[in-house]
Amino acid sequence: MASSQIAKKPLATHATPRDTAQDVVETASMAIKASLRAYDHNKTATKLSSLKAILKFLQKVEKKPSDIRARRLQTSNIVVKKFVTKVKGGLELMIACGFERENIGEKKEQLIMKEVNRDRVQLGISLVQKKLDDIKLGIVSDPAPAATAKKVRCACGFWGSQDQEGLCSICYKKKYGAAGSAELSQHEMKRVASTAKKLDWKCKLKKASTKLKALHRFCLGVRQESRLIQKNKNRCFQCNKKVGYLGIECRCLFIFCDKHRFPHSHKCKFDYKKFHRSLIKKENKVVRHSKINKIE
Repeated sequence: MASSQIAKKPLATHATPRDTAQDVVETASMAIKASLRAYDHNKTATKLSSLKAILKFLQKVEKKPSDIRARRLQTSNIVVKKFVTKVKGGLELMIACGFERENIGEKKEQLIMKEVNRDRVQLGISLVQKKLDDIKLGIVSDPAPAATAKKVRCACGFWGSQDQEGLCSICYKKKYGAAGSAELSQHEMKRVASTAKKLDWKCKLKKASTKLKALHRFCLGVRQESRLIQKNKNRCFQCNKKVGYLGIECRCLFIFCDKHRFPHSHKCKFDYKKFHRSLIKKENKVVRHSKINKIE
């Protein structure tokens, strides 16, 4: 009886480490392929630059698997931020290749590969390289452009659009008044506002740089007097000779030729005495001996 009971017991099957490693590689290959398919939503230039950066990261890990610096990437890094986190499918590809997201403190985050699986890393390198070759050959095309509104003939004879119920702009305004045209142009207003915001920071930067330059010149020793502004900087301010890019800028903020570049030749208003005194003060510090010895 005892022998029959022992025979009926099912034998315990244990998965070998080779089988588990194969399963990990198979799941990793599926995840890598899925993340690479998500790359098709990006532009061609973005795809190429991002995949090249990720390929370099993986190659560093393959070359030096024991180096923790190769296996740790800060998400605040400009390269990681531009080519991994801000690209569609970039973060998913890094995670599929073996990296993990880890929080450092409250707001900082990093990508780290705690255990290096060589087969997984090599698989990621091969698939990324294949994707790069396919993009260069033009096998993977860019995503299809968004559908635009089709043009339709209006009753008056002019072209209309399906967004305006097949009417032209004049007939649409007559039918719905100013409210309809306002609703229609709301998308355009948003687009114009977004472009204006992008250009606004450039104007602010230009103004700030001119203010800083003027302040720097004033601190150096330009006198507070009502001064002329040189509009044409391709000519000498003294003799009006054409100098182009070879003009020499004096400390009084005017452009001069070779003949009038010296301060005495154009009656320079820059205060050189004040400037050199300030330099002497900075370079030669006052050294004084203590008159009374301190009692400790």
